[in-house]
Amino acid sequence: MAESSQPAASSLLNALTVIPEVRWYHLADPSSSALDELAAHFGIHPLQVEDCRHRRQTARVEEHERYTFVVIKVLGNSPGESRPNHSGDTASQSGALAVESEDPEDAAPAVPSEAALSAARLGFDDFDIFLGPDYILTVDEGNSSLVSPVARRIAAEASLQNPDRIAHALIDAAVYQYLPALDHLGDFIDQLEDRVIQYASPATLREIFRLKRTLLDFRRVATGMREAVNGLVRRYDAPPSASRQGDRELRIYYRDVYDHVVRVIDFIETYRDLLTGSLDIYLSAVANRTNEVMKILTIWGTIALPLLILTSFYGMNVDLPFQKHPDVLGIIGLAMLAPVVVIYYYFRRKRWF
Repeated sequence: MAESSQPAASSLLNALTVIPEVRWYHLADPSSSALDELAAHFGIHPLQVEDCRHRRQTARVEEHERYTFVVIKVLGNSPGESRPNHSGDTASQSGALAVESEDPEDAAPAVPSEAALSAARLGFDDFDIFLGPDYILTVDEGNSSLVSPVARRIAAEASLQNPDRIAHALIDAAVYQYLPALDHLGDFIDQLEDRVIQYASPATLREIFRLKRTLLDFRRVATGMREAVNGLVRRYDAPPSASRQGDRELRIYYRDVYDHVVRVIDFIETYRDLLTGSLDIYLSAVANRTNEVMKILTIWGTIALPLLILTSFYGMNVDLPFQKHPDVLGIIGLAMLAPVVVIYYYFRRKRWF
């Protein structure tokens, strides 16, 4: 039985090889039985197999006797969209941002286009890495754009064709994707601030809270990635074994990745502060608009008050002064106009409008 399982495992590994003659195996369907066969072949713990199949895990690093299990978070693609890869392709930079249009009745006048002003959402997918002494096994759901650009880079550089270097290239590429997405979010926030100043509508308030939730999720992901990368830094800072002597310099590269993650968290905190400021501006604008409306209504109500008094008096069915006078309409008109002029002059002098 063992003899028949060995050729089956070898055939499966050959089918999953990403780069010829490099022991990097990639499985794009964690629900398939191939993961169970690979787990049995490499001695992977059943709990890690379960983590691969139950997505939305926290980014982390787990050391085992025969391998290291790493979970990282990568930006997920929206349907029909693409994202910049590690090679620096920024032609489709907004691929990870799912744009949601607002209702036409909520659109503010004289503002930029709806696509530029709609709130952005970021989706994150799990990417699992099993790092063994002489192999690397990666698992995702087949919707990640991480493998192809990294595979091209590894195939082009022979010095990177070992498991530790491949793992670093994958993690570095995943973190590299965060900054363009954050830049795109920053553009949304800048335009949102302009929209708040020009026209504070309920749709704008919804966008502010949606972006705050997006940044909150992004911060949770980035914090987990920071701890995972920090664990890898400690891993390569540890005294190396004879077989890993050449890879100890990876601690320097992982420190660089760690610095990038910290920078991402700093940007997130900055954008959250900007959104909080936009929310304060929105509330102030709504309060000011309410005050302006109340002021106008108060002014018109005050001006109309003497008019209502005079017209109510002369609307009664009793004898009143000047009622029989031939110029009664002119007299009453002047009596109504005089308080209006006095009130208007008083308000202007007080600079109430």
